[in-house]
Amino acid sequence: MQQDTENYYLIFESWSMDPNQWSMLIDSVAMLLAIFGVMIAFFLYKKQRSDNAKDAFEFFQSSLPELKQSIEKAAVDLKEFNQSLDLDNFVNPILSAALNDKFLSKISLVHLNRFYRNNRKNKLSNFKQLLIDSNFFGNYHSYITKEINYFRSNYLKKKSTYSQWQLLRSNQFFSTIANESDSRAYKEYYLNWVANFNLDLSDFEFIDQADPARVERRQVFVYDQIKELAQDSLPFIEFSKSANEVNILANEIVSAYKEMTEMKAKIKRVLDKDISRFETVLSNMNNLLEHEYDAKFIRNKDIQSG
Repeated sequence: MQQDTENYYLIFESWSMDPNQWSMLIDSVAMLLAIFGVMIAFFLYKKQRSDNAKDAFEFFQSSLPELKQSIEKAAVDLKEFNQSLDLDNFVNPILSAALNDKFLSKISLVHLNRFYRNNRKNKLSNFKQLLIDSNFFGNYHSYITKEINYFRSNYLKKKSTYSQWQLLRSNQFFSTIANESDSRAYKEYYLNWVANFNLDLSDFEFIDQADPARVERRQVFVYDQIKELAQDSLPFIEFSKSANEVNILANEIVSAYKEMTEMKAKIKRVLDKDISRFETVLSNMNNLLEHEYDAKFIRNKDIQSG
């Protein structure tokens, strides 16, 4: 006796298939659905990556104008501070805290780099340069504050020593010079030096008793005169206590002025280098900044100020 094979059909009997054929069909459909699902997932993944990259770009661009403004202000403040060094009337530059904002840490640089690689290839090198520059300006506020505070502290110490040149024409040394043990030649030399020194100082314009209007010229003049005193008083120190004290103080003043000059030159070189670096950063940032975001920042600023 022979059993008939069962046949199954879908809607119409003419579409009948045996179990093996149905199994193959179901497997094929399942495979197609799996492939279709992978394609949809891949499409959604690409779209999400694209959206994330665009969001990172928009946040990045909207943050650039404020950073640019802070860097411009920092460059101006540093130039003013650099110029004020020549007048000995300097105050610490006020740098914007936005320099330390580190807004790049709030962005996925992977997404941002992907956006520039896919949509702004011509500006990819500018973007990478900004990442390098961020190591400079991101820590600049704390760095330069420490540098200037260190300079100011040490400079004022040396300036305090240098300012003792006033003692060389004061009663402090005139009282000791009256000592009979001092040589007549030294007394005559020192009295003449003080008289000529005071006479020459009368050529300067004084704002008050302490501060002249032409500081740098006067400092150089005093340095030259004190240096001459240190050299010329040397032959008298063996026979005169006063000459020895004057010589020691004069040499301390000369040494202090040299160190003041070197400290100024050093900090000015640092500032000149930093200002130049900021200007380079700004140039690169201008190439990177999209016009529409810059214009939007300016409009918002005008609205806030108005």
